[in-house]
Amino acid sequence: MEQKQAVYGRESLEGFVPGIQPPARRPLKIFAFDPSLRRAAGNLAVVDVVNEDVKPGPEGRLVQVVDYNATDDVYYPPINLDDPDVLIQRGLDPSDSDPRFHQQMVYAVVMKVIENFERALGRPFSFRRQQKLTVLPHAFEGENAFYDPETVSLLFGYFTADLDDPGPNLPGQTVFTCLSHDIVAHETTHAIIDRLRRHFNAPTNRDVLAFHEAIADIVAIFQHFSFPEVLHDQIRATRADLSKPGRLLELARQFGYATGSGKALRSATGLDQATPDPRLYTEVLEPHDRGSILVASVFDAFFRIYRNRTAGLVLAVTGGSGILPEGELQADLVTLATREAANAAQDVLTMCLRAFEYLPPVDVTFGDYLRAIVTADFELNPRDEFERRVSFIDAFRVRGIYAPAVSSLAEEALRLERPRELENASIPADVVTEVLASQFDVVEGGERKRRPSSGYLQLHDFAMANAAALQLDPTLPDNLSLQGFHPSFHLDENGQLLVELVAQWVQTPPEGDPRRLEIGGVVLRAGTTVVFAADGSVRYVAARPLPGPHLTYETHRAVAAQRVEEFQRYAGELDERDALQPWSDENYYATRMSRRAKITAAHLARPSRRSSDA
Repeated sequence: MEQKQAVYGRESLEGFVPGIQPPARRPLKIFAFDPSLRRAAGNLAVVDVVNEDVKPGPEGRLVQVVDYNATDDVYYPPINLDDPDVLIQRGLDPSDSDPRFHQQMVYAVVMKVIENFERALGRPFSFRRQQKLTVLPHAFEGENAFYDPETVSLLFGYFTADLDDPGPNLPGQTVFTCLSHDIVAHETTHAIIDRLRRHFNAPTNRDVLAFHEAIADIVAIFQHFSFPEVLHDQIRATRADLSKPGRLLELARQFGYATGSGKALRSATGLDQATPDPRLYTEVLEPHDRGSILVASVFDAFFRIYRNRTAGLVLAVTGGSGILPEGELQADLVTLATREAANAAQDVLTMCLRAFEYLPPVDVTFGDYLRAIVTADFELNPRDEFERRVSFIDAFRVRGIYAPAVSSLAEEALRLERPRELENASIPADVVTEVLASQFDVVEGGERKRRPSSGYLQLHDFAMANAAALQLDPTLPDNLSLQGFHPSFHLDENGQLLVELVAQWVQTPPEGDPRRLEIGGVVLRAGTTVVFAADGSVRYVAARPLPGPHLTYETHRAVAAQRVEEFQRYAGELDERDALQPWSDENYYATRMSRRAKITAAHLARPSRRSSDA
């Protein structure tokens, strides 16, 4: 511990006392939902984020808030979170009118989302090329908020509430999207997904853009469960039945009402269906609506897991009958159920985010996601005490979501596997060790720096030597790209450290090659993710292949053919619904799918009374 000279004339025998260590966490005030709920239970919340060195803005290691209003061409004064007057009150009080609180809130919510991803992925997060995510709380006037991948920035708009039907808002009041916890968390998740899987914004099937929207909603809604007062109040009000409608399950409440819709923007329970309808998955195209099917599936699984965790509590307080008496629940039951609900929510959110490590790098489907969730959770929790994996499998099944190329709905059939051709294949163990070391700073010559990793060459050689087994085309070596590789660290249910190395390869047939399928500026690519164990052996493979003689298994050939068919059918369906296409020029037609690949384009295509991008 650092030693500091004693003060006030009171010296120890050595003249030194231990230095005061800065706290690990920084508490900051936010709206748990948005200003429309005012002082409702828990809406004025305090969140803890990592206590990093921050400059006025705030600006930290990963995030910089730049409060520039392009509409009025003005910069607002930045908040200094280290100002003593700010520190002593745990940040500024929530306020609609103070732009410095707006800056504080976006910083706190963005950092909380990043921390949830870091916890799930088991490694420090960073944006490409060590860029910082730029956040503009008052970027423009308009009913919009979006992530811009070209500038790695989040842009939040502001607008006036509907004059005729503003809901709990004042007619014509200014509504700031940056003050909606859900919108900030949603857009931050878009930015993180873009970092983790850069090709997940290419519309090569119905699920890709919808997956982006669904995960963003899942993160935003699950973060509601981290606010104890909100959760406690909801459990008391619903008599411990969290599946009942309520603000806990709503997304962007103020935004939805302010635009005149008469309700929150979306809900965790899906598309206003009393019971799951598997036909929706075959019919719905719009990304937000299709994403709602995945969101509802995840929350159905969560509700079942939560009931499994609290079943023993209910039996204990009801004398074994399991039937709760009329009236208010016992205070102790509410408290214990609140704790179980918070733990279940964090566990399920972690499952949903950790699954990214087991997803292919291109052309994701909801079925791929189910396999990734099942595999990732089995790695850390093979006993599955609360039936978490079977809850997900059943929730997806009733909505018509099935994994590709599996023999049954049994858990062991859904888990990813290692091709037998790769049973003896591996990378040198020292590659894993070196990549692990590259994640941590070292001090050399008095400077703190990070060691570079040379694992690229060994991983490239591994892919070249095992291309066919990885469902990649060995005749296109120059078109194979290593998209990234990184370690992950986790403790399993026995407290043992699990270390893995995750690598992603993408293969793109060149222009003029007959194997290249391109529609409207979007190319169908092959992609494979490999999860290596600490000793360099292959644990799991998640692949999305393209057709070709290199595929030796019938299941792989079927998946590849289905990908081509789905891409062509999806592009045709979008063309039929594109009102601008008959009036467009050749350039628009040639780039129409790449235009749809933009996250903001998916938002703008959503019909509503007043256009929504959240």
